[in-house]
Amino acid sequence: MPHGAKQYEGEQITMLTFDDSYFLGETRDGFYIEPMMKCAWAAQLEVMCVIQHICKKYDIPYFADWGTLLGAVRHGGFIPWDDDIDICMFRDDYQRFLAIAPKELPTEYHINNAYTEEEYSFVFSRLLNASTISYDSKRLSQFHRCPYIVGIDIFPLDTLPLSQNEESVLNQLIALLVTTVGRYDEAPETMKSIVPQLEELCGLKFDPRKSLKNQLLRTADKLCQIYNGTDSSLISYIPENAQKAIHLRKEWYQSCKYLTFENIILPVPQNYDAVLTQLYGDYMTPVQNTAGHDYPFYKKQTNSVIEKITEKISNGEKPFII
Repeated sequence: MPHGAKQYEGEQITMLTFDDSYFLGETRDGFYIEPMMKCAWAAQLEVMCVIQHICKKYDIPYFADWGTLLGAVRHGGFIPWDDDIDICMFRDDYQRFLAIAPKELPTEYHINNAYTEEEYSFVFSRLLNASTISYDSKRLSQFHRCPYIVGIDIFPLDTLPLSQNEESVLNQLIALLVTTVGRYDEAPETMKSIVPQLEELCGLKFDPRKSLKNQLLRTADKLCQIYNGTDSSLISYIPENAQKAIHLRKEWYQSCKYLTFENIILPVPQNYDAVLTQLYGDYMTPVQNTAGHDYPFYKKQTNSVIEKITEKISNGEKPFII
């Protein structure tokens, strides 16, 4: 039986139940998972349940994606060395979810993307449970003793052109835009110097009064959508396709199957074998430390808090209370 319930928009969402042993450190497939990571996993599963509730209420299809799809198929849950949850949606469903979700989300939850956050850096969205780390008792109770910001990455699937030449041009444009965004914070002046080239290639003018980084990201997002509605049966998360050809087929996603993921059930593409083979090749052979980002994710959050406290102390101020 559930041990508590979350309230939002007049509806009751039952919290997930975990045995106490779930939160113990353990070794899976030769990789040690520390207790806090277990708390973070549980917290992310709670966020995933909110997404599931909204998608069920509004009939919005979605699928486990990337490492989450692989984890569901190969491990029945998180890949031991992974620390986040990824899902994907067809672009129309993705846009509908982004329009509906803000009205349905619990307090403190929010969506980050290029249209909600000027300094955002990715061509996908993140649904987060909070904006700051918090050791408030309510927060810790709600998210299984995890004080960190946790969330779900949501990737849009867009149509690829049938023409290889057109795909090559699209990939080069997307790659140039995304690479410029990725390097912008490190070398903004250098990145600004290539603006004329980007404007010529994209056939537009960037507004010098607005964030260049944000305009580049929005442009990349718009370019990803230009072949939607065409007869092509090929789809992809196009920014990733621009780096490494990932050709998926719409028919692989025409229906779904349901697989266990820790203690919830997630929808996966009907032909998940074809999807995973395209993404990972020999996907049933585990390869450690391939999550593609800093692990654990909360280390960066902790370091950020420490830096802020240190700065306040050095300035003779009292450290803030979390």
